Order: sequence, then structure tokens, then C-alpha cells
Amino acid sequence: MKIAIGLSLNRNPEKAAEEAVKQALKTVPKPGVAVAFASIHLDQKKVHKALCRYLDPAILTGGSCYAEITNAGVSKNSVAVLLLSGDGLKTSFSVSEAFTDCRKTGLALAAGLPPLSPEAQNLALLFGSIKTGYEQLMLDAISEQLGPVPVFGGLTCGKYDLGLAHPDFWVNYQFCGDKLSRTGARLAALEFPAGTRLAFGYGHGWEPVGEELVVTRAEGPEVLELSGVPVIEFYRQFLGRDAGDRFFELMVQRYGFSMAAPGEGKTLIKLPVSCDFKKGSIRCFPAEDMQGKKVRLIQASRLSLVEGARAAAKDCAAAHPGEKPALVFMVSCCSRSHILHSRENDEVDAVRSVFGRDTPIFGFYSGGEIAPWLSSCGPAGECSSAYHTTTVALMALYPGGKVKFSVPKVKLAAALDAESEKALLDRSEEMLDATESFMSNLSRKSYKDGELLRRQHELIHAYTPHGVWKEVGAVASAGGQELKDAEFTGVFMFMDVKGFTTYSEAHTSAEVVKALNEIFSPATGLIYKNGGDVDKFIGDCIFASFNSAEEAANAARSILLLFRELNAGGNPFSVRIGLNGGRAVRANVGAADRREYTFIGDAVNTAQRLESNCEPGKVLVSADVHAQAGSVFSSASERVVTLKGKAKPITAFLCEP
Repeated sequence: MKIAIGLSLNRNPEKAAEEAVKQALKTVPKPGVAVAFASIHLDQKKVHKALCRYLDPAILTGGSCYAEITNAGVSKNSVAVLLLSGDGLKTSFSVSEAFTDCRKTGLALAAGLPPLSPEAQNLALLFGSIKTGYEQLMLDAISEQLGPVPVFGGLTCGKYDLGLAHPDFWVNYQFCGDKLSRTGARLAALEFPAGTRLAFGYGHGWEPVGEELVVTRAEGPEVLELSGVPVIEFYRQFLGRDAGDRFFELMVQRYGFSMAAPGEGKTLIKLPVSCDFKKGSIRCFPAEDMQGKKVRLIQASRLSLVEGARAAAKDCAAAHPGEKPALVFMVSCCSRSHILHSRENDEVDAVRSVFGRDTPIFGFYSGGEIAPWLSSCGPAGECSSAYHTTTVALMALYPGGKVKFSVPKVKLAAALDAESEKALLDRSEEMLDATESFMSNLSRKSYKDGELLRRQHELIHAYTPHGVWKEVGAVASAGGQELKDAEFTGVFMFMDVKGFTTYSEAHTSAEVVKALNEIFSPATGLIYKNGGDVDKFIGDCIFASFNSAEEAANAARSILLLFRELNAGGNPFSVRIGLNGGRAVRANVGAADRREYTFIGDAVNTAQRLESNCEPGKVLVSADVHAQAGSVFSSASERVVTLKGKAKPITAFLCEP
């Protein structure tokens, strides 16, 4: 097999293409496939025209990119060309418009290829335009039609530095044979001779900074809520509440999401690419329906991205341990290049350190990476591929026979003239890495503090009446320091468990608590189900409030019916309930460092007195509550009762469910 990589830094686009091709043709004069990547900053029409002049357009694929990868390192404003030939190597090509329906694109590409030999080591190289973000559907359609053929490649890139909001960001080009396209896709099928093997790897290096979250509200790829928290508010805890929209949209891309992927420990990245502040949503890429998805917040730093590339290389190399590949094809994301900044070459060097620095390496920084889930894909078996972003995708080629290759001799940058300048640069890089590390740790601490606060809130919520919790939230949001005394008009309930004192004397404390909770848990559920709120538990008694007589009556009836069922099953306890309506004040009671926000008033006292005068298994209801909701009960008998603390007897109704 013959492999050649050509590279030119000539500022003239036609000259650059000519020089790169001629370099490679010296080693591979009759290529079976040609892959070319040209900087998006060059005139793509002139580049493509020159490529077609010196190469057979029928074997040409590739397109525009953010940066080019060769053995010379990472270059920009350049043209890089890969040529392959070999005895037994068969190639076929298809081209399609990149449809809005990405599945349609995949079906068209697969249909354009002849049948592939099931005995050969097949490979499908795919390069196309960014269309909708749903390009995974294109890969799925290709796999359905071609079977277990690994698909590798990436999406051509536009002017990434302009940002997604700029229209030129989306202007990218594809070399579709003799046609230069802005909305096309090119699929190259390679059938390698017997003995050839392929290996794949992908990784990212993004580090988790929090626990698993659930997308509780989304519209397709647009996330609106994370675990019940509005997504914009969720991000502001890391980026600052005063951050401007432009800063927010730039920085939010440093905090993506990871989702579980096939393979032990593997994750798939969802990158936040745009914010709709009016709608309160953040769009994720690659696109899919995010509703209900389990995600983890992740963060990128330059050092972690480099280590992610190294991990991808090790994963790829592990498929054939101890062997050296003849070629490593590397596709990295332009977002990674943006984050790595002056350390792009460190990412490439990390990959080369695993495979050997003299191993030919070729690739580009893309708008999306395509690689199989599995590191090894043979002629048969599962080998589906995935569309990634902010990821390094690698393919290693292991031919069965001898290999002749050539790589560029170009030096991309001259050494610094002054040693002091180099030392200054090194110190600057060190300071930047230290700053990133500090910010990363600070971000993790902030997230952990937020998680601790959230758990504390959940615990406090469980110990606090729901109405009080809501009031506390509103007052705290408004900057208040204390809940204000407030008048409440409603119905109050006291529910007492009879027989519990005797039970407590004959059982252990653990048994007493267990028995009490088995009663309180369903009773509390019925109170909340009927619109009430539990103010407090007083020994073996529940004190609750309701907004209406009907809600209180329905809750009381449901509790009595519940205990009829429990008693039939052997439960030794019974309950009695008192209901009374009226006005009360909800006020702060206690001291500055320990207080309760509770109901105080004659209406509350009367409800408690009614309960103490009630018969077990029944509810004693005041006249006004009975007038409003007496029909809820099956029967009621009028009673005149004398209540402790009351000068005169009152009329009440003893009711049964």
C-alpha cells in the first residue's frame, strides 16, 4: 500500500492546492482515493479547480475546514491532501444533496454505492455539510443499507470564529468529485484487501462537575428546564447573574452536558450552541429530543482536552496492541480548537505520542465528528457509527503488507529568536493553565455548594408546611428577612390517634415510631390530596389547615374510611377528628434564633376542643362547616357540646363517613 500526505502554506489558493497534490503524487502517482481539506479562509472555488486539474475528480472528497492536521502539526490557511493506493484496494463513491430530512440524505448516499463485498474490510468515509444537527439520522440510514460497515469522517466547517449567529458561520464547502457544493455530502466506500484491519477511537476529555440531572422540560433539542430549574437560571449560577447575553452565549459553550453512550465509561457530548433568552432555552448539538434525558454538567479546560485526545488514541491503539498503524486519520472539533487556542498542536502530539511520531497522521478540525462506537470493526458484526461534537475521532489503518509513505517536511513556525521571549511565553502558558485549573476547581466547588444547598432545601422542605415553604421562597426572593404576620380564613383540622398511649407503654421506641409513621404517612397524603396543608405533628396528633370546608370534610371522610380498612386488617388504633372554620393569624412565634410560623386564634382552639370531644371513628364538625359541607358525610347527628374555655355551649354535628 502507498500512502502520501501533502501540505502547502502558499497564500495563493491554486498554488497551495497544486503544491500539496504534487508532493503527494511523488509517492502515490496513481491514487485510488484522494481526500483534501482546505482552510475556509481560502477561495474554495480556486482550490477545487486546482485539485481537479491535478487529480481525477472521480476519486476526490473532502472540503473546507477550520484547521488542517498533518505530521507538520496543526496549520491554518493551508491545503492538506491524502492519497491512497494499493493492490486490491477498490473504491466507489456517491454524492447527494444534504436534505433537511437527514435520513433522506443517508438513504440517497447508500443507494449510490454498488454492493460491497462482505468478506472485505470495508470502510465508508463521509464528509458533508452541517444541515440541521440531526445528522445522526443520516448515519443510521447509511448503516441500515450498508450493514456492518464502519462510517468515519466529519462535517466540513465554515468560519467558526464568527459565531453561530453570523450567517457566514454556516457557509462551508464540500469537494463532491468534480462538483464544489455548499450543501452536499460525499460518501467514499473503500474495500481493502485481505489482511487489512481498522481500529477506531473517540474521546473528549470534558470533566464532570456535578451529579446527574434530568431534563424536565424540552422542546426537541431546546432545553428549558433541568431538574425543575429553568436552564438559563441554572447556568447563571456559574457564569454570573450580571453576565451580558454575548458573554453568556460564548461562555456557556465551556459548560456542556454528557450523556451515557455505548461502551463502559463512554459518554456523548451535547454542546450548548445558542441561547434564546426571551424563550428561556438553550439549544443542544447534536440535535435530538432532550425531554427526559439524563445528563451531567461538564466543563472543558485545555489540559483536559489534550488528555481526552490521548485517551481516544489509547482506546484506538488497544484494538491491536503492540502494532504500529500505517496511517492515523484524526478528526477533531473546531470548538476544541477554539478552546485549545495555542495548544492545538498539543492535542495532535498527544495522539502521535501513542502511535509513534513518525506514523503518518492526517485530518482536520470539523463541524462534527463521525466515528464508530466500537474500537474494532471486522467484516461482520455490529459497527454502527455516531455523530459527535467537541470530540476527537480517530481511525488507524493496519495494512497486511508493506507500506510506502511520505509526509510533509514543512515547518509551520520558526523558532523564537530570543530565549527570553520563549521563557516569557512558557510562563504565560503556565499562568493560563493555572488560571483555568483554578476556575475549574472554583466551578466544581460552586456546583457542589449548590448541590449541598439543594439537598438542604429538600430536607428543610420535608420538615416545613408547604404554605410556609412557598412564603419563605417568595420573601427570600424579594430580599426580605422575616415572614410577616398574616390573617388566614379557612378550616382547621385536628386528628388524634386513639389507643396510642397504651401501645407506647408496651412497645419499644423504634416500634412506636414505626407504628406512628404507618398512620401519619397515608393520613398526610390524604390531607395534601384534598388541598390541605399539615401545619405540624403534635405527638400522636395532626394539625392541618384547609382553604374550604369541602376540602376539609373530604379529607376527614377519607381518613376515617382509611382507618376502617386498616382496622379490618388488624390495626388496633382508631382516630377522632375535629373540624372548625374561621379566622386566625399566622404569626411568628418563638425567639430570633428559633421560631415557628403558625396559626393562632380562637378558630384553632375550637377545632382542637371539638376533636377532644369527638367519639373514636367519627368527626365532630362545627355548625358553620356542616352547613357548607355536611353533605360529604353519610350521616350526622346534632350535638350541643360544652368546650373547655368557652362560656357557652355550642352546636356541633357528629358525623360518620
